[in-house]
Formats: sequence, structure tokens, C-alpha cells
Amino acid sequence: MVCMELYPDIINIKKGNIAIKIVMFISITICLVSILVNEIATPNFKWSALVIIGVIYSWVTTMYSIRKNVNLAGHVLLQTIAISALIILVDIIIGYRGWSMNIALPIIISVANVTMLVLTIVSRKKYFKYAIFQIILSLASIGLILLIAFKVTNRVIPVAISSGISGLTLVISVILCGKDLKEELKRLFHI
Repeated sequence: MVCMELYPDIINIKKGNIAIKIVMFISITICLVSILVNEIATPNFKWSALVIIGVIYSWVTTMYSIRKNVNLAGHVLLQTIAISALIILVDIIIGYRGWSMNIALPIIISVANVTMLVLTIVSRKKYFKYAIFQIILSLASIGLILLIAFKVTNRVIPVAISSGISGLTLVISVILCGKDLKEELKRLFHI
């Protein structure tokens, strides 16, 4: 009799491909919308190129992480922090115009939230491991709201969209994996 525990869990390829296609569509949409908003709002400064570079950077690091089999949720969070700091630094270096806080941070946090949701869909059995990272990203969205309260940013719409995406991805993750999360908590805390 062959013990099934000797074989690794196989990720559902079909779900993974669908999730990648959805994130690819979202990435392309973000790039196109940023180009459109850039051309309408600030045609003299091509900040949309930086957004596109950020999206490409996200794809490269995500694909690298998948191939190297690292802790994807931790890697997404680390990359979110790193790219956020890099974007703010670039904004400061080129003569602070506020685009890093007004536009870039909400986009980065939104992409990270959607990425975490895709990871949850692709590997629901590891949801408990991803839940902490999902909560941290949700707190980052609350941090964006605080930026408005302290008048660091004056653009409400990108922050509202980012916060909405964060809340929605958290709710969807809990709905998709609520039963597994509940069982894992029972097992972990001997309830």
C-alpha cells in the first residue's frame, strides 16, 4: 500500500492558470488606466512609466518566487514594502510631487492584495499561513486612509479604491477558505 503523504500536494493547474489570467488582465488594465490618467491629468510628467515598471517588477519577482519555491506570501509582503520605499525615494529624488503617496502606494497595495487573493485561490490549504499577510496588507490600506486624515495625500479616489480592493480581497479570502481557516484554528488552539 502506497502512503499518500509521500507525494507532494499538486497545485490545481487550472485554478492557477485562471488566476494568472485574471491578474494579467488586472495588470494590463492598471497600466492602461495609468497611461490614460497620466495623459489627461499631467501630460508633462510621464509618471505612468514608473507604474508600468512597477507592474513588470511585480511580475518578474512573483514568477521568480514561484520558480524558486519561496514563501510567496512573505515574499509579496517584502516586495510590497521594498517597492513602496523605492517609489517614495524616487519621488523625493526627482523633486517630491506627491505622486508616490497619491497614486503609486494605492496601486502597489491593491496589486499586493490581489496577488495575495490569487495565492489563496491557488493553494487554499495554506490559507492560514497567508491570513496574517492578508491582514497586514489590509492594515496598510488603513494606513492609506490615515495619510488622508493627516493631509499627506489629497487624492481620495485612489485610496478609496485601494481600501475597497483590500476589504474585498479579505472578505473573499475568508469566504473561500473560512471552513479551512476555522478547522486550522481549532487544531492549532485545541478548541
